[in-house]
Amino acid sequence: MNAASRLALLVLLPLAALAAERPMKIDRSRSFLDVDVDATRNFTAHLDRYEAKLTVDDAGKIKTAVFTFKFADLKSGNDQRDADLIKWIGGSDAEGRFELGNLAVTPDGQGQASGRLTFHGVTDRVEFPINLTKADGDYIITAETTIDYRNWKLKVIRKAFLFTVSPDVKIRFKLTGTPVAAEPAK
Repeated sequence: MNAASRLALLVLLPLAALAAERPMKIDRSRSFLDVDVDATRNFTAHLDRYEAKLTVDDAGKIKTAVFTFKFADLKSGNDQRDADLIKWIGGSDAEGRFELGNLAVTPDGQGQASGRLTFHGVTDRVEFPINLTKADGDYIITAETTIDYRNWKLKVIRKAFLFTVSPDVKIRFKLTGTPVAAEPAK
């Protein structure tokens, strides 16, 4: 093998590895993200719209995951409470983003995920237990974690000295998706 062939192989090998990853199509009818809030009157907010981009490799392992959303799409069933949330978080354009860093899963599907969660202009590392099952070609990812929103430089919500929102909020989600053929390069 001449030097030019070896150089071409070295350049193309990483591209071949990336090409082996396939995107996952999320089934929104079988997926959800809820946020449980401990307040004077506890409530759950449901994320109605989001973008989830996941890829899997040829071995079936999840390689990348990016989850983005707008806080305006997080609905609690109370319009005034939702408006207060938007004001508190920084306006109607406020976005959140989670980028998977590491995912370690045992053969029985139990595992640990870690990554970066960004909102309110602040990025912090989060880590949480995860359960991954595969059935009929579908991946079902479930997880639950509690975060302290003060880590993202948000103040504790208090109203009229009667209403307080705990800084610890529980995030629960289920994503159901199926690997699909990669889109052709443009």
